[in-house]
Amino acid sequence: MEQSDIALMSEELIVLDTQVANKDEAICALASTIAQAGRLHKLDAFIHNVQAREAEFSTAIGFGIASPHAKSDSVVHPTLACMRLAKPIDWSGEEVSLIFMIAVPTQDAGERHLQILAGIARRIMHEEFRTRLFTASTAAELMQLMSE
Repeated sequence: MEQSDIALMSEELIVLDTQVANKDEAICALASTIAQAGRLHKLDAFIHNVQAREAEFSTAIGFGIASPHAKSDSVVHPTLACMRLAKPIDWSGEEVSLIFMIAVPTQDAGERHLQILAGIARRIMHEEFRTRLFTASTAAELMQLMSE
């Protein structure tokens, strides 16, 4: 994944082994993590953008992974956040335990969100990579894995 002046992902954007009740709670929790990192202007507007995108088509991408995303005026910098759940949740009919949230500013959108999504999709095709994602014991370990 490409790096700019501000890293796409950082340890503060990784939440491990948390519990949420459903997809909407997961979206809100992960968006809040992005906001706490100072990467959103308006949390509620971003959540609305992600939920509107999710309503168009589920972002469950297989292998127990979902990738909710939005291009939004509320986003300060392109961001990739990750949440691994302690217990799987239903995500539009699929069981999901790992969530990658992509946030891209509208003005920078172009193909940026597709590049990020494609990068994730290429990596999760490999069973060893998925196993390491699901077993990383710290945010630093998961961050190292994502930067390889």
